[in-house]
Amino acid sequence: MAWCRPHSQSGADAVAIEGSEPAGGPVGLLGMGPSADLAKRCLDTVLRLTTRIHHNPRPLGTVKNAAYAWRQMLFFLSLSTWEEQEALPTYAEQQLVTQPDHVRARLAPAVTGLAHVINGGKFDPDGRAGTGQRLLGWTTTEHWMLDPGLRD
Repeated sequence: MAWCRPHSQSGADAVAIEGSEPAGGPVGLLGMGPSADLAKRCLDTVLRLTTRIHHNPRPLGTVKNAAYAWRQMLFFLSLSTWEEQEALPTYAEQQLVTQPDHVRARLAPAVTGLAHVINGGKFDPDGRAGTGQRLLGWTTTEHWMLDPGLRD
């Protein structure tokens, strides 16, 4: 692969590997706006979907959709500046305090895990980091977001 300078109307002096998109390439080209704002919109979707888990007789599909939105949030966050990445867990915590108890209980481990990873930490092989938890949409056992204590 060869190095090249992507064409940029903004005059940015970014370097990319030929055949790859510059950071935020398709996002910027589609006029979707700043990636940190998109990450926050994805978090809003995660919150909305997590609200729907409560009293849902078949909640795993909703958990999967929330996890997909979480993964999309991580994608947009990866295109953000370091400062924006550091700020997102605080924003998420501020949003969580406005949510019902069952939503806070379900998402707090994912937000804690996000903050842990942003600060350089890693998850253990089980997807845990202290009280933090990796949010995935699949599981071979009952999903941690469906803890029986959260269903009441």
